[in-house]
Amino acid sequence: MSDIASEIRAALHAGLNAEALDLARNATPGRPAAAEIQYLGALACARMGAIDEAGKRLAHIDRGALGNSPLAAEVWSLAGRIAKDRYAAASDRAAARDFARTAIDCYQRAFGISGAAYPAVNAATLAMLCGDRALSHELARQVLRAPDAAGDHWRHAAAGEACLLLDDLDGARRHYAAAHRLAGNSFGDIGAMRRQLLLIGSDAALTLLDAVPAPRVIAFSGHMIDRPDRTAARFPAALEEKVAAALRAELARLGPSIGYAQAACGADILFLEAMHDAGMPTQIVLPCAEADFVETSVGFAGAGWRSRFEDVLGRATRVVLATEEAFLGDRVLFEHAANLIRGMALLRARELSTQPMLLTVRDRGTTELVGGTAAIAQAWTSRGGRVADIDLAALRGNDGAAFDSGSRHARVARTAQSSTPRSLKSLLFADISGFTRMPEQHTPGFVGMFLRTCRQVLDALAHPPVDANTRGDALFIVFDRPGHAAEFAVLLLRALNGINWPAFGLAPDTGVRIGLHTGPVYGVFDPVMSKTTFYGAHVNRAARLEPIVQAGHIFATEAFAASLVAEGDERFHCDYIGTMPLAKQFGDARLYRLRP
Repeated sequence: MSDIASEIRAALHAGLNAEALDLARNATPGRPAAAEIQYLGALACARMGAIDEAGKRLAHIDRGALGNSPLAAEVWSLAGRIAKDRYAAASDRAAARDFARTAIDCYQRAFGISGAAYPAVNAATLAMLCGDRALSHELARQVLRAPDAAGDHWRHAAAGEACLLLDDLDGARRHYAAAHRLAGNSFGDIGAMRRQLLLIGSDAALTLLDAVPAPRVIAFSGHMIDRPDRTAARFPAALEEKVAAALRAELARLGPSIGYAQAACGADILFLEAMHDAGMPTQIVLPCAEADFVETSVGFAGAGWRSRFEDVLGRATRVVLATEEAFLGDRVLFEHAANLIRGMALLRARELSTQPMLLTVRDRGTTELVGGTAAIAQAWTSRGGRVADIDLAALRGNDGAAFDSGSRHARVARTAQSSTPRSLKSLLFADISGFTRMPEQHTPGFVGMFLRTCRQVLDALAHPPVDANTRGDALFIVFDRPGHAAEFAVLLLRALNGINWPAFGLAPDTGVRIGLHTGPVYGVFDPVMSKTTFYGAHVNRAARLEPIVQAGHIFATEAFAASLVAEGDERFHCDYIGTMPLAKQFGDARLYRLRP
């Protein structure tokens, strides 16, 4: 096995599907392990719900050339999984039945090569779902007769599923408990076990979910250590050990977890240290450039906290800059970071078939500053999310007074705004692929058709944009919320999909390319256009996304996908497609494909 294939498999084993896909995308083509890398990239896509992308990757593999190799069994199994996922998503019963039969055939081919329990049990489950009880039971018994792999969590998961199909619930629970214990921190594998039980969907299957509990996905927010000029105690330095102990106890109670947080001095860093000491992964989101974040949220507490900040960043699984630009006193950057943390946690929880939670360290008397812990907790509660609190007032006891919302720090946070503050907006750029090659005589008719269609879609929106600009086939449209932008993007794509492109002298595969991004931007009055329009680094980033979008698709940055999910809009789904270089050497971006 090549080193890169081993690295991808390790990422998949740890449940780091996005990282695994990035590695597969960046692998050198044409090397001996190309088929294996295509398979592993397809597997990463399938685990993240990007079934079409997984199918395209798998189609590049010549299955006949693989013979009866172990990789052939893996490829046939994944083909079965893709058909199974299409079965689960199908609304038409006849189509669902066809997908199920395809999946059963693929899984049986894999079982014929490997004799392994995994493909056999999947074929057995699909046979049961299709109503073929005899075939289901025969395959389930073959699973239980398959060679035992001591210490293998998948072997126990397959045996548990087979026992479930044979109505042996005690045996099923015993095997699933062993599978969960042996899986350890292989969170992606645990998520797959849970999805299979949810697919079966019977009362008995759902009762077994508690035998394979998913890891906790924790979004964290907490107060900083008190600044020296604070007039009333909230989180005094003397309370550090109590807070650290409370966090360690809470994480021990919650069990295996994945954490998302900022990294301010005080509660954030204490949470990250507790996670790292327990061997659990973390992702850190900084609201602005690192130097500015240190100045606003770390440096005042002294060199020791600065050192600890650098240490938790070094130990994190990933560090994300919500914006790479300076803070400039705009509290909205902290709101943006909080939205990303919530959205990233939700996206990861969906992969694991669970729900995220918010853990806070806070004083409930705190004023709701934009992007602050109180505001974050209120947002989670208002959307029905689970919130667990470590109460600073209770830990202080009689050692400090309640938080004074009129403190100097709070006044500074409210008044340190720049003269032209940024606001969060969702940005859409779109154009038509190949437009510049259109014969000149078709230009008037095409532009009229294109702009008329855009206008009709805009008129159909319940939430119109706050700004719109056009130039030929190009659109730049600004919305207040990501859901509003997503709605327009989907409706525009649908409206333009039926265009007869050759009638305008364009290739049949011509299509609209739509890019979406969310970030803090400046709203500035334009005296030439006599209206407010929007500028800033995030506008530039959105503009550099659109040229790399595949015709007929909608691509979104991670910031947009996370913000959309954090908003709670269930009308759209975002499939991760990997890290790709933006146009004009504007750096790389983690991208998602948006679909209804």
